[in-house]
Amino acid sequence: MKLQKLTIKNLASIEDAVIDFENGPLSEESLFLICGETGAGKTTLLDAICLALYNETPRMERAENEKYRDIGQTFSSKKEDVSINDSRQLMRRNTKEAWTELEFTGSNEIPYIAKWYVARAHRKASGAIQDAKWTLENRKTNLQITKKNEIKSEIQAAVGLSFEQFCRTTLLAQGDFTKFLQSKESEKSDILEKLTGTGIYSEIGAKIYAITKEKRIEYENQNQKLEGIHVLTDEEINEISETTTTLDAEINGNTVQKNTAVLKRDWLKRFAELILTLESQQKNWETKKEQLQSDGFLQKELLIKDWNNTADARNWLFSLKQQQQQQKKDREQTEKLKKSFIYLSSGCFWLKENLKELQAKLKLAEEYLQAHAPLLPMFEQSQSIVTDLNAVLSAHSRIAAYEIQIAELSRKQPVQEQERTNKENDFNRKNEENQIKQQEINLLNAQLESMNRNVLQEKKNVLETAKEKLLKAQNTLILLGEKKAALNIAEENLKSLELKLQTSKKQYKELENRFDTKKKAYDEIKMLYDKQKEAVEEWAQEARTRLSVGDMCPVCGQKIESLSKDEDFQSVLAPIRQSLETKEKEYKEAEQTLNSNRTETRTYEDMIAESRLATDKARKGYEFIQTEAEETCRQCNILIISNDTRDILERQIQENKQHLEDINARLNEVQILSNNISRLQYLKDEHQKIVEAARNAFDTADKNLTKLKNDITNKHSLIESEKDIIRTTLERVSPLILWEGWQTEWSTDPTSFIERLQKSTVHYKLAQDRQSELKTTISLIEKELDSVSATQNLICTAFPEWKNLPIEERMEIKNLGMAWNTLNSEVSGLKQNISSIRKNIDELQANLTVFYTIHPDMNEVRLIALSSYSSEQIENLRIGQQRLKNEEVAAQTAFKLTTRQLEEHQSKKPEMAKEENLESLDSLIIALDEKIAVSNQALIRLKIQLEENTKNIARIKDEKKRADELREVYLKWDRLCHHFGDEKGKNFRNIAQSFVLKELLNGANFYLQHLAKRYELECQAGSLTILLRDFYQGGTPRPACTLSGGESFLVSLSLALGLSALSRHSLSVDTLFIDEGFGTLSSDYLNTVMDTLEKLHQMGGKKVGIISHVEGLRERIKTQIQVKRIDNSRSEIKISNYEL
Repeated sequence: MKLQKLTIKNLASIEDAVIDFENGPLSEESLFLICGETGAGKTTLLDAICLALYNETPRMERAENEKYRDIGQTFSSKKEDVSINDSRQLMRRNTKEAWTELEFTGSNEIPYIAKWYVARAHRKASGAIQDAKWTLENRKTNLQITKKNEIKSEIQAAVGLSFEQFCRTTLLAQGDFTKFLQSKESEKSDILEKLTGTGIYSEIGAKIYAITKEKRIEYENQNQKLEGIHVLTDEEINEISETTTTLDAEINGNTVQKNTAVLKRDWLKRFAELILTLESQQKNWETKKEQLQSDGFLQKELLIKDWNNTADARNWLFSLKQQQQQQKKDREQTEKLKKSFIYLSSGCFWLKENLKELQAKLKLAEEYLQAHAPLLPMFEQSQSIVTDLNAVLSAHSRIAAYEIQIAELSRKQPVQEQERTNKENDFNRKNEENQIKQQEINLLNAQLESMNRNVLQEKKNVLETAKEKLLKAQNTLILLGEKKAALNIAEENLKSLELKLQTSKKQYKELENRFDTKKKAYDEIKMLYDKQKEAVEEWAQEARTRLSVGDMCPVCGQKIESLSKDEDFQSVLAPIRQSLETKEKEYKEAEQTLNSNRTETRTYEDMIAESRLATDKARKGYEFIQTEAEETCRQCNILIISNDTRDILERQIQENKQHLEDINARLNEVQILSNNISRLQYLKDEHQKIVEAARNAFDTADKNLTKLKNDITNKHSLIESEKDIIRTTLERVSPLILWEGWQTEWSTDPTSFIERLQKSTVHYKLAQDRQSELKTTISLIEKELDSVSATQNLICTAFPEWKNLPIEERMEIKNLGMAWNTLNSEVSGLKQNISSIRKNIDELQANLTVFYTIHPDMNEVRLIALSSYSSEQIENLRIGQQRLKNEEVAAQTAFKLTTRQLEEHQSKKPEMAKEENLESLDSLIIALDEKIAVSNQALIRLKIQLEENTKNIARIKDEKKRADELREVYLKWDRLCHHFGDEKGKNFRNIAQSFVLKELLNGANFYLQHLAKRYELECQAGSLTILLRDFYQGGTPRPACTLSGGESFLVSLSLALGLSALSRHSLSVDTLFIDEGFGTLSSDYLNTVMDTLEKLHQMGGKKVGIISHVEGLRERIKTQIQVKRIDNSRSEIKISNYEL
């Protein structure tokens, strides 16, 4: 995994920051420093990375899970309780949102953007805090994941580490290792569990114990379940078969008797039903015949007949009434149109008078136009004249403004000329100072080249390579000794296990003989018990056969009140049963002991096989390390490994160290000179910026003065141009103005002159428009009067009596011509309608006269009465009459059909005794049903009993098989629990931790050799206590709790680096972070630690970030992420690269 860019917004004290790991200073160095005051926000950078990747931080994991009221929220009346360890706590106070975004490339070579975001409601700082949002974007596919479970899975695949593993491998926990070194023995296991993540082994050990217990309980419960299953004896099965046969015979006999009784009962019920039905149908038929002969039925028949015969006459009478009503409406419409005629005639008189007034106004307009006709050319060009005159006025205004601007610019010119002179002098002085500084730098560069820095660096690289080979050879020899010791231990362990196996096999033979003896004794007493039990049962059966309650006892001569139960007879077997149970217990205990021994033997055999594999593995490991040791020694010019090899390597290491110290001293001199050059170059560059600023200031002053002079010249040119425009415009306008003496008025008040010209033009134009409008209106009125006169004559032709009607008043009527046309159309339609109605009335009266003559019994009153009935009413009467007829026929048919059914039923009468009736037969059927039901229930119970017995037999077989399977499973788990399990899981955890600690110490020693070669870590046998072997004190081991502050830091750092390497395996996170602890180191140790951390990049491509405020680190590490306070609540981040 490779970090690329980190963006932070309002997280803890950091307001806004972007850290680019690929571009800028951080991309060039393998070691960088994160520095700042205490509380400025250095650790917040690590929180930001963890939040983006895992939605949690180590800082919040350590906090108590308490809650506090979000007092910063004022937008909502409901306050939210937020946990103390909630990551949202990191949101900076009085801000509306916060986020952290990390761009990185995963171990799967896929680029990602992980983002953690939180905000307040409505994006206001006073709003309620919202849930955090966590997203992951695949930059290769541009797909974004928002579900937390999916993000966790994708991060696990991309980074290859869980949150806890990431914290252990990337955020080095040397502080926790210091706590581990100084803790008590009883606390070490818990601390190591937290550091190495071996808590899973405690869980596994406790889980093995719990599963073993669970399997034992399952096995015991299965045995109890098996003992509770009951199976029938052969005697009980035979007894059930006999009872079943008897019950079947009883059910068949009762069923035949019941069927006969049901047949008789059903015949009697049907006979009674037919008698009742026949009587009811006869009464219904007689009722229907009476309804057909009633007066109401006959009157309805006559009404239907008359209504059908008078259909045409009723229609003629209805049409005659309608025509007479329409004739009345036409007379009313005639009077209404007459009034409209008078009203429209008054409009004609008003229109004639209006025509005379318009003709007089037209005459006045023509006289005004004729008087002003000479000025018409001026009025036609008035718009162009006014535009030119306004342009002249604007030109005068611009000339006045230009003269004011020229005066202001002339006043500024001397000031700007003096400013230009000052800027030029300042630039020349600063440029001379900069050239002097460059000459000093050139002299120092020449001195630096003479010191041959590259040659010294090459020598240092050769010595460091040799040092690495020597240390590698030394470590390989140490590892070779450990592998040899491990091989010896494995071989001794194998011999011990083989001895235990032989002892176990001998014990097995003894236990097998004991088991056979116990089994034989149990079988003998079991056989005796079975025979006695059989004899007791036969005696009890015989006693029950010969004796019964009420008989006289043949022994005591007394009356027998009750017979003994089975339990009383079984009590005779109590003594031998107790002996049987004792033997059975001894036999089972012997069997269990034998099985335990057999299990133990198998376990030893398995352990021997594993031990042999382990021994072979140790031997191969020893041979492999021996080959590697020979190779590394050959690289150090040691051809044969002997007892003196370690001393030879130690001497070579000391010589190498001395040479390196000499080279480093000379390189430090070179570095000091280089730093001086960099410092001077930095000062020269800063002064160069001042020179450039002076040059820019001079150029600006010069440009400003030139611009001022150009502006004054341009303004004079613009004034002359405006004067030309005024002269040309007045020459063009003068011939177009036709008023005499207009120049005097223009020069006195040009604005009033322009207004007079505009008003005169408007008046003349209005007169022209009025003349045209009056001519058009007069022509339209004349045409309308002609049309109205023609229409009026047509209406008087239809109604001659309207021609001389009096007109009382004159009034204006809108759309007069259209109104006359509408009246004419209505009058024509009315005249035609009156003639048509008069003709229709004559025809209808003639038809009715003929009808009354043919039907003398009919008159107008009878027709009106018949018309009151609708066709629906008459149809309903007809349907009702027909329904009565049909019901009479149906009643007759039903009566005859029931009579025939009664005769057929009587012919099928079964034989019955006189006393048999419905009540007696129902009682008999009920009694027989109860007998059959009782027999069926008894039969079902017996069948169920047999089925249950069959199921129990099969169930016993299955449960026995299940019990055997559970026993095998339990024994396997019991063996596993014997070695690894206990209630709290400490056994397995201790085993795992011993292996993990050993590997951890191997990795830690590798780094410790680079930090302080005088020390080596080892674990005390049978304990988690770490011992420190000090080779400067004769290699004597001492407890880690006796270390000084600086030594504790070196050991803790080595352990943290070893844990990081142990946890990573093949995974690669390109950056490590180390938080604090460097203040306890001396300057020599500090240099050694820095060298080692710088080499981590060469060893595995790792960058190392150190979080500290130690001043010595600032001087040693040139690439720095500085966290500086802005105020009490805000900090800023600055990334710099200083030359040391």
